[in-house]
Amino acid sequence: MGQKTAIIFVADRNFLVPSILAMLQISRQKDTMSVSDLFLFTTDLNSEDFQTITNIAKNHGIKTINLDLNKVLNEDQSLSFRKTHISISALGRFFTGSYIDSKYENILYIDGDVQVVGSIFDLANADIPDGKILGVIDRQFLKAKERDKSGVKTREYLKNIGVLHEKDYFNSGILAAERKTWINLCKEAFDYFINNSEGCMFHDQSALNAVCVGRRLPMSPKYNFTTMFAENNVLDIVQPSIIHFTGAEKPWFSKARPWRGRFMSSYADLLKQFPQLEAFYSLREYFHSSGQSGLSKIDRHANRMWFLTRILTPWRIVLRRRRLVNYLKTKQFFI
Repeated sequence: MGQKTAIIFVADRNFLVPSILAMLQISRQKDTMSVSDLFLFTTDLNSEDFQTITNIAKNHGIKTINLDLNKVLNEDQSLSFRKTHISISALGRFFTGSYIDSKYENILYIDGDVQVVGSIFDLANADIPDGKILGVIDRQFLKAKERDKSGVKTREYLKNIGVLHEKDYFNSGILAAERKTWINLCKEAFDYFINNSEGCMFHDQSALNAVCVGRRLPMSPKYNFTTMFAENNVLDIVQPSIIHFTGAEKPWFSKARPWRGRFMSSYADLLKQFPQLEAFYSLREYFHSSGQSGLSKIDRHANRMWFLTRILTPWRIVLRRRRLVNYLKTKQFFI
C-alpha cells in the first residue's frame, strides 16, 4: 500500500532555508512518513541552484519540483499584488496539484515559515470528505468583533469576499484536502484572484476564502498555531504540533515578541549542517521583497505595537483571550 498524502511546500529563494528545516523536522517523524511523501516546489531558481537544493533534499526523502511561475502566470494578465512580506510565489500553490501523482489521496499544504514541533500523523492520515478543505481560523476572528477602525475595515473585507461570519475565515498557511478537491479549489481561487486581485488584501488567502465559503472544515490550531494564538497565551491549552510564524517578524531573524528569538538557533544549526544553503539565506533580499529597511525596523515596529496594545487598550487583551479560549473549548474540530 502506497503513501496516502503528499505534503507540499512552495518556496522562493527567501523561504528555502526555513522550508527545508520544517521538512526535515517532518522527515524525522516515522509515523507521519509511513503515510506521506514530501514535495518541495521551488519558484525562482536557476538550474544550478535547483540542483544544489535537490542534492540536499533527495538524501532526506524530499522530492523537488521546479515550478516556473513565468509559465503558469500569464504575462498578459494584469494582477494587483499588495506589497507585504509575502511574495508573488505564494500564488504557486494554485498550480501544485497537477504535479502530484494521482496515487496520493490527499494533499497537505504547509507554509515555509513554520516549525514542526509535534506529530502531524493524524493530520497526514485524515480521511477528508470530498469537496472539503481543512483550515484554522485567523486573526479576523478576533478583529471583526471590535468597534475601532480596524474592526470596521475587517468586517468590510470579509463582506467583500463573501465571508458572512468571521469564524468561517481561515488562515491559508496549513491546508489539507483530497487531491482532486485541492486541484479544483485552487483553480477556482486563482480564477477569482485574476478577476478580483485588487480586493484580495491577503493575496492567495483572500481568494481561497472567497471560493471556499461553506466548504471549509474547522481544523484544530494544534496544526496551525499562528502568532495570534501565541499572542493570546493559549500555548498550554492547544499544545501545538505546527507553530506558524505569521507576520513579518520571522523566527530566523526576529527577536520580537511573542517568541523573542527562541527559534533562531535552529536555523543557524541548519546552515552549519548544510553550508551550501548560505547562498539562499539573504536577509537583504527578504527586506527588499517585504518593503522593510532592516532587521531593527521590523523588530522595533513589532515591539511598539505590542506595548501600545497593552498600554492603550488593555481591555482588548482580556477580551481577545476570553473569546479565543471560549472558541477552543466549545468548537468541535474535524481533526
